[in-house]
Amino acid sequence: MLLIHDLNAHDSKEIIPLLPSNSKILSKESDNIKGCLGCFNCWTKTPGKCIINDSYTEMPKYILEEKTFIIITQIKYGCYTAYVKNVIDRSIGILLPFFQNVNGELHHLPRYDNSNLKFIVIGYGNDATSMEEQTFKALVKGNAINLCIPNHECYVIKDISDAKEIIKNL
Repeated sequence: MLLIHDLNAHDSKEIIPLLPSNSKILSKESDNIKGCLGCFNCWTKTPGKCIINDSYTEMPKYILEEKTFIIITQIKYGCYTAYVKNVIDRSIGILLPFFQNVNGELHHLPRYDNSNLKFIVIGYGNDATSMEEQTFKALVKGNAINLCIPNHECYVIKDISDAKEIIKNL
């Protein structure tokens, strides 16, 4: 499993032990991420690999190796936190710079076979409105389509402790 999260240290200590021991975990507390440059070198010059040298240089590789890609994020205005959005941006090397038509929309083609991937997103926040929850679910679905990952699940929870049950049942 690959887990990307924005949890604080206390909540992280509660969730991490529930994952398989060989899971890869990236978080804002343990890894510094630099912002995507928008240079698209991950598409053309260094296919599938970001030119920025940090813990997120090989995000497509991490996603593909683990087969299950989990994000736990606080819901901010119906979206991911800035850290998680940055991770998603740095993952575009998983795609090709060419387009395909998906349900009448233009989307990038996959660089790799993503058909066996599982994308699970858990959004939390006791102050998220129902409109923010709907926006969040639509965002996750859109990202799954954009990343060419057909198997995705989205959970919206009020309290982060509810994430434990979701993780246990994976």
